[in-house]
Amino acid sequence: MSHSQADLRRPGTLNATVACSIASALGTFAGALAVVAGGRPLAERNVEQAVQESPPLLGLPAGTTTADLKAMAGPAWEALVGDRFGTLLARGVLASSLGLCLLVFGLYAGRASVWSRVMVTVSAVLVVPVHTLVWCDFPPPSVTAATLPALATAVAAVVLAWLPPNGRYAEQLRNGMRNAPAPQPTAAVSG
Repeated sequence: MSHSQADLRRPGTLNATVACSIASALGTFAGALAVVAGGRPLAERNVEQAVQESPPLLGLPAGTTTADLKAMAGPAWEALVGDRFGTLLARGVLASSLGLCLLVFGLYAGRASVWSRVMVTVSAVLVVPVHTLVWCDFPPPSVTAATLPALATAVAAVVLAWLPPNGRYAEQLRNGMRNAPAPQPTAAVSG
């Protein structure tokens, strides 16, 4: 490492980009883990809560209670809970996949390369609608607790990735690499 490279300090905006990417990914994983760990009971409690708070949200007449629904249609109730669990699980898997991309590219963004910042942006832009969908679709409280911070930090990562200090740092790194002496091959040892 040349002396000029040793003097380079990574800007706080770049550190914040990496931190927000990691935080968003971890929040995404936590939400998916809450769904998997909660299983069907979590989905059942979620449907019960939705029926109590807003039956029309589920296409039911106003005033419908969980007991009414279970009494009228036992197998339909199980199907409704199963569908809700499948929906929560599918969203968790999708968000986790995108969160993994955000984590990997966020870690690479520490060098401020354009490709890594582009991929952080793409990953975050893809994960934001998934988090928004989860947040707006009556999520269980444990999922909401993970989704909202993951959503906010994904948006912050996109904004932070493109702040001018990051571009200047990347340019300084590139210039330092060009001006560094070329490595010399080591001599073969005979013997």
